[in-house]
Amino acid sequence: MIDNYIITIDSLTLPFYDYFQLIEENGVSYLLGFNRQQVSLDFIPLDDDSIPIRHIFFEEDGPGSIEADLDMFWYFNSDSIVMMQDRSKRMKVFNVRGEVISSPAVQLRDNKGMQLYPVAYAHQGQRPIFGSSNWILPVYPDTDVKSTNYYKKDKFVVWDPVNNETRTTFGSYPEVYRGDAYYDILREPTLTHSHRNTYLVTFPADPSIYEYTLDSSIVLQYHYPKLKQYENIGVKRDADFQQFVNHYISSAWFQQLLFDPYRQVYYRFLKEKQDLINPRGTKNTALDAQWKILVMDKELNVVGAIDLDTQAYNPMFTFVRENGLYIVSNERKNDDEMVFGIFNWEE
Repeated sequence: MIDNYIITIDSLTLPFYDYFQLIEENGVSYLLGFNRQQVSLDFIPLDDDSIPIRHIFFEEDGPGSIEADLDMFWYFNSDSIVMMQDRSKRMKVFNVRGEVISSPAVQLRDNKGMQLYPVAYAHQGQRPIFGSSNWILPVYPDTDVKSTNYYKKDKFVVWDPVNNETRTTFGSYPEVYRGDAYYDILREPTLTHSHRNTYLVTFPADPSIYEYTLDSSIVLQYHYPKLKQYENIGVKRDADFQQFVNHYISSAWFQQLLFDPYRQVYYRFLKEKQDLINPRGTKNTALDAQWKILVMDKELNVVGAIDLDTQAYNPMFTFVRENGLYIVSNERKNDDEMVFGIFNWEE
């Protein structure tokens, strides 16, 4: 069952955010989106159009500035908004007026001393997890992404923000990534905090799910033989960028894994294979393919699937609330609207 939900927005607010956070403040639920056009954080009330949208604007030049291609942010409170930029060895902490409070150095290194950096871009499912004593950050090592050595490194770092030190790393690449094939952005995994307080890691090319427990060397791998048809074979390591783009469009791959605490299920997004060229003679996009949302129980067994019409709904902007799975709609009728489909899966 799908219900459409419309939020009225102002002229400074975007209808789509690729990086966002859900927060509760003074009894109001907000979608907090990073606006790359305005270089702002937009506070969008989710349930009450009578509450005005607020914006925090940031400088684009100077020591207190941030860049529009910001990689990570997290809103702890009005005096602690953390921003982290690609290849920067410092993070910046802002207040609600957009003023820099501090700019502490960040030491991100693995156990062999290799420099680690926050991921170069954000995508749905690869968000950091900010706890009180541990921050789980997606990172990449300071080595050539086309080298085989890159795929011997872990993809997530457990960082202690108080003592500014790396506690451990996890999220090693599966075998499919360690051969001769290359995956470009399909190398980037997703991270999900599970209902068991463990961490689930999935990779676009691999049907398996990997479960990690902090302070434990045991990794559980969940196999899905019926999903092997969606395993991605990548391209040759010497392929040019256009060859990879064509592969990205035509091949199958997995996207984010979301936990729904209200229905006690997981949603795993999946793009199916398609022809590169459509019957009209033009090139397809990734959203022209058939997409599915695999529904999994708490034991990570597949118990159902939802066919997702990606002409109507964009799987790159999704989140879970008590009344269902929100997926942004492509079919808004007015410029002052942000529209979601609310999906409720019934077994």
